[in-house]
Amino acid sequence: MNLAPAIPLDRRPPTGEISAINLDAPQVTDEAGVPVPLGEILSHTSGGAIYRIPADTRLAAKVNNGGPDPHLSARLKGMLQVESNELRKFAVWPTALLYPKGSNEPIGFTMPLVRDRAPLSTLWSPKGQKARFPNADWKLLVRAAINVARAFNAVARAGCLIGNVNPANILIGQDGSVLLTGCDAFQIDFVDSVIREAADVTLLAPELQDKPFGGLIRDVNHDNFALAVLIFRLLFAGRHPFAGRYLGDGDMPISRAIAEFRFPYSSRRSAHMMEQPPGTPALSMVGPELSSLFERAFGKASVKGGRPSAREWMAALGRLDQSLKLCPIDSAHWHPSGTGCPWCRLSSNTRTAPVFSAEQVTREKHADFETLWREADRLDPPGEAPNVRDLESAPSEDALAIRRKGNLGQLMAVLFGFGLIMIGILTKIEAVHPGWFIAAGVLAFFLTQSVFNTEDDEAAIKRRLERARLKWEAAEAEWVLRASSEEFSRQKARLQELRDAWEQLPSLRGRRLDELKDNHWVLQRNRYLDGFRIAEARIEALTVERHALLASYGIETAADIDIKRFNAVPGLSNRLLESLLTWRTSIERDFIYAPSLPIDPADVAKVEQDIRSEQRQLTNRLRTGLASLKHVRHEIEAARRTLREPTEEAYRYYAQAQIDAAVLS
Repeated sequence: MNLAPAIPLDRRPPTGEISAINLDAPQVTDEAGVPVPLGEILSHTSGGAIYRIPADTRLAAKVNNGGPDPHLSARLKGMLQVESNELRKFAVWPTALLYPKGSNEPIGFTMPLVRDRAPLSTLWSPKGQKARFPNADWKLLVRAAINVARAFNAVARAGCLIGNVNPANILIGQDGSVLLTGCDAFQIDFVDSVIREAADVTLLAPELQDKPFGGLIRDVNHDNFALAVLIFRLLFAGRHPFAGRYLGDGDMPISRAIAEFRFPYSSRRSAHMMEQPPGTPALSMVGPELSSLFERAFGKASVKGGRPSAREWMAALGRLDQSLKLCPIDSAHWHPSGTGCPWCRLSSNTRTAPVFSAEQVTREKHADFETLWREADRLDPPGEAPNVRDLESAPSEDALAIRRKGNLGQLMAVLFGFGLIMIGILTKIEAVHPGWFIAAGVLAFFLTQSVFNTEDDEAAIKRRLERARLKWEAAEAEWVLRASSEEFSRQKARLQELRDAWEQLPSLRGRRLDELKDNHWVLQRNRYLDGFRIAEARIEALTVERHALLASYGIETAADIDIKRFNAVPGLSNRLLESLLTWRTSIERDFIYAPSLPIDPADVAKVEQDIRSEQRQLTNRLRTGLASLKHVRHEIEAARRTLREPTEEAYRYYAQAQIDAAVLS
């Protein structure tokens, strides 16, 4: 017998109003036998109903339909024995027992009346969040996760188990505070720890999957698994941690993925043959500490104990909350410091990414786009790089000496050789044959050349030229890279592109608003369909498990249902698709287009928000670009100061080597 997940707010009487007594309600008394008249029925449960108490608008009463039950009686009496201030802070705990006339076995109890709260699934659902938590952002989801962990910790400290965890029985306030309902279904350690009702398989630990409920004993490690799933769905915008695409053969429903430890966000997901849904952030988005806790909670090693406790989650989530940084682009986005904003990145890549609808908040003011642009426009280029080649060189004395030596050698060789040959030809010395003079002249020519040989000196000059060339090419490359104004010009051109995009924003805004007019009928219809959440409908073939899978792929309302998006979700049957389309069609039949209605202000606000987001992105990119431009200019000027002398020296050395080589050639 579970408490209803929520009391309809539209049936709540004004403060101080006393509702009429319900004559058809069961006749119950308090422990002293004093009758407790019951008012209107607020909601029905599987085994009873919840009534308003006319005499006290702060209280409600839950009464079982049947007569006294020993098991229920022991549990209710046990709950009063373990009550504490901590429990009452986080749970709708019984305040007093109710008895049928003439019996000392309770059939119900009184409890605080819950107001202005919504089920946990409404907060983690992007569509439900937009309807019931219009100012929610990721920081609120983190704090709600902390409070869920605190609630689980309070139950564990009292010696109880929640057992069949149901997100509908976890009620969230606008501030992220948590109240647990359905407390009469909790398991008291000295009463029982046995599963007696079918559970939500998407929250059931691996070791409990496909097990018969009767007689199966639960422990706190099983509650810890459900807690980890709830925290994951809060932090990852409603995505179930075991909803993903199986890369093997056959289907992989969530219950099977849980039983086989196939966590698609895990660092070992490739070994699990799983991939996470598109448009979802990586597990690392929550930081290494929480990533490690999720790996532990969903890993095989923790089956026999060791899943993170509620207290561990409280501490780690508290540290995450302290580290959160506001996104400079979108004020609804928070993310751990030291990382880029994952929500901006995802929202720019896919339509299924979560969209937080928090209103813009006041932040530290920065220079606006126009101010930044004026500063960038006034930043003059550093000018052309100085000419490091404008140098005059003359042949070195070494090169001239080598050339003189070579020339002298040639001259002396010709004189000696030619002279002896001419003597042999022109003189008539009988004792010496003329051929000897000719041979002596040739020999003298080559001997003189060898004496004045400059080949080694010329080779040294050539080697010097090659070294000078390599040194100059390296120096020139560094000079062009660091001292030229090309990089400054490129950076300035990028800033001009940002300026052009900024000037196009008014026309972009106009086009977006015109599109709203052109799509007036479609927007009206989609808004109408968005009011019908799949979670609140009775649809043939739709189980809790399949609904969690659909939500993990961004299908939450009638407006999200189409064949293409459905087919992107793995493991769903055509029968379910037909049921969903039939349900959507039945809703569409009641849609009435009102052409006279103005464009919905929310759609106009969305366009304005998108334009503001574009403005912020362009402003931040210009701010970053301006800082980079200043840095580039500073680096160019510094390079020209430090590199000019060594670059000129490298060129001078190379030019000298070229002239010396030319002299010898």
